[in-house]
Amino acid sequence: MAKKRDVNRFHPGQIILSDAGHDQGKMYIVLEVQEETLFLADGVRKTVEKPKKKNIRHVRRMNYIDPEIDAKLKNEYPLENEDICKAIQLFEEKLR
Repeated sequence: MAKKRDVNRFHPGQIILSDAGHDQGKMYIVLEVQEETLFLADGVRKTVEKPKKKNIRHVRRMNYIDPEIDAKLKNEYPLENEDICKAIQLFEEKLR
């Protein structure tokens, strides 16, 4: 039986890693959570204006929310694609 992922464990601003599909291994930031679907952006190919839709079963949480992204979301400031690119790049550097 497949393990069901808890939708409440995903939050806007969180960095995730794609586990399945042609984008496997790519990092994104969660923009929105709707039931079992995440709306994701990387700031380059998948932008804030046109996010990627992905099922929560096909991603892995990285347990990290960038402080600048989090502050913008909490204060309801608009997210820019540059913010997302920077946050993902900084997180990837921390992993090295």
